[in-house]
Amino acid sequence: MKTTTVVVDYDYASGKTSTHDSVQSAKEFMLHGGSGIYTAMRTVSNRRRVFLFEDHMQRIVNSYKMVLADGQHSNNTVEYWSTLLGPLIRHGLNMYSGNGENKITVLVGKNGVQIQLAKLQEPDGASCWVRFVGGKRDHPEAKDLQWVHEREVLEQLIVSPINEVVLVDSAENVRGSRFYEGTSSNFFAVRRISDKGQQQQLTFKDYELVSAPLDSVLLGTVMKLVLRICETDKIPVRYQPLVELDAWEGAFVSSTSRLVLPVGGIAFGDNGQMSQKLDAENPLVMHLRERVLHMATERLTDI
Repeated sequence: MKTTTVVVDYDYASGKTSTHDSVQSAKEFMLHGGSGIYTAMRTVSNRRRVFLFEDHMQRIVNSYKMVLADGQHSNNTVEYWSTLLGPLIRHGLNMYSGNGENKITVLVGKNGVQIQLAKLQEPDGASCWVRFVGGKRDHPEAKDLQWVHEREVLEQLIVSPINEVVLVDSAENVRGSRFYEGTSSNFFAVRRISDKGQQQQLTFKDYELVSAPLDSVLLGTVMKLVLRICETDKIPVRYQPLVELDAWEGAFVSSTSRLVLPVGGIAFGDNGQMSQKLDAENPLVMHLRERVLHMATERLTDI
C-alpha cells in the first residue's frame, strides 16, 4: 500500500488554494508536474522547521529567471516567494499527518504552484556507493522540471548498493575524465595534502576538498553550506574536476535528503563492472558531515 501524501495547489489568477491527498511519490509528482521549475526542502528536528528555507527561495528566484522569464511575476524576489509559499507550506503541514521528518517538493509553473508534503526518505546506511556514468546536463544552473524527465534513464541504474549516479565525461575511460554531479546531489572528493606518515594521526586539516567547478553543476543548497563551512574552517577547496581515483582517499554526496553522505566505493566502466573503494570514515568527510548535521539544527525557519 502506497503512503498517502498531501498536495497543495495554488492558482495565480484566482488566488485560490485547494488541497488533496495523493499516493504519488515525489518522483511521480515531479514527472506529472508539467513544465516549470522545482525545489525540494526538508524539515529538521521539528515538522514545522524547514532547513535552509531562504536558500531555497533564492533558488526559485534564480531558476525562474532562466526558465520562466515570461511568467506572470515581475516581482520575482525572495521576499515574494517566501510570503507566498510559507503559508501554503504551513497549510499543507497542517493537513499532512505523516510521522517523522517531511520532504517538501515545490513545483512552480506559469499558472500556479503545487506543493507536495511527504515523508522524508533518508538514506538506509551511514555510507553508500555511487556509479560513474558518462553524461552532462545541458543547463545545470536551473532546477528545470525537464531534468526530472531526462534523468529517468540514469535512475534505473540506482540499484543496491548504488545510491547515486554521478555524471562524468566517460565511464569507460574514467581516469582523467571530468566529473560533474549526481542526478539529485553534488559530489565531492577528498585528497591528502600533508606528508604525514601512516603511523601519524591524521585530522581533517591534512586534506583538501575537490569539487567540480561551480559553473558546471547545479549549486545545491547543501553544497553551498559545505563550501561556507570550508571557508570558515579554512579547508582548502580545489575546483579540479579530473577523476583521480588513485589520489582520492574519500568522497561524499550532498543533497537535501542525504545532507552529507560518505561514499565507500565508486563503480565505473561501461557496465559498472570496475570499482574503487574509499575510506567512508575519512577525517575530512566526517568533519564536514558533523558540521552540516550541526548546522541543520541551526539554519532553520519556523513555518
